[in-house]
Amino acid sequence: MSVSFPASLAGCRGWGLLAAALFCLGFAAAGAAQARPLDEVREDGSLRVVVYTDFKPFAWETEEGKVVGIDADIARAIAQKLGIKADIIARGAGEEVDDDIRSNIWQGPRTGGVKGDVLMHVPMDRELIARNNLAAISNAYYHEHVILALKTDVLGADATLDAFADGKSNKIACQFATSTHYFLAFTQDGKLRNNVSPFVKFEGAAENFLEGGSAGLMGRRAQIEAALHGKDLQLQFSEPEFPDTLRSKWNIGTAVREDSRDLGYAIGGALSEMKSSGELAKIFEKYGVSYVAPK
Repeated sequence: MSVSFPASLAGCRGWGLLAAALFCLGFAAAGAAQARPLDEVREDGSLRVVVYTDFKPFAWETEEGKVVGIDADIARAIAQKLGIKADIIARGAGEEVDDDIRSNIWQGPRTGGVKGDVLMHVPMDRELIARNNLAAISNAYYHEHVILALKTDVLGADATLDAFADGKSNKIACQFATSTHYFLAFTQDGKLRNNVSPFVKFEGAAENFLEGGSAGLMGRRAQIEAALHGKDLQLQFSEPEFPDTLRSKWNIGTAVREDSRDLGYAIGGALSEMKSSGELAKIFEKYGVSYVAPK
């Protein structure tokens, strides 16, 4: 899932005229589908919540098929406070967050399937919000940021990113094609590039770090804390300063259809209650993650 939030470039280019026409007709029909405001959701007795699958520690599916994780637990708690049950729908991320909002909230999946009433884990970005005027993006519930974990027993107590510069043998692991990867590849005029070990999934980077393949691990705080929770390691954490062109900090919120704002307000009320009571922090702690309030 991208954290740079570029605009979607999707279109009908490359399709035959008939296929393009059918697609556009389907798009219009899906877009015209009625929203599910709060009263209708309550009458149905179920809140359809879309979470990103294969996205630890926020959501993933167990071998038994149950969706678990921070976002899944928050969704169930919200539904309980609304007096209904949560219907958790786990879906993969699209090329851009815009795609996810379109297919999960106001249009529906192009391959079929129901729309969600709410999408969890939406970046609270001004440009993203402005581009997606058919959705109401709000209710920030967590502040995410990129951190760096270093093994002090390998690098020393005063280690910095310089420990991974050209000529050094130390490796630093990260997830491929993320803002973290781009930062490591180009910071200090590319001097770290040869010692960066990118992995397709963050889990691969964390495993490499834990097994001794790398002395540094960089990524989103929640992912790093969850992966290293309970491990007997001598670590030092820091927050490297990113250039303005890359995102290293952002709030996370929810998205509902623009004409279902009353549902969004109810979700916001439930989240506020969970923050005040400490319930939200306990959900994060359950997965080894420190709760950081939105900023």
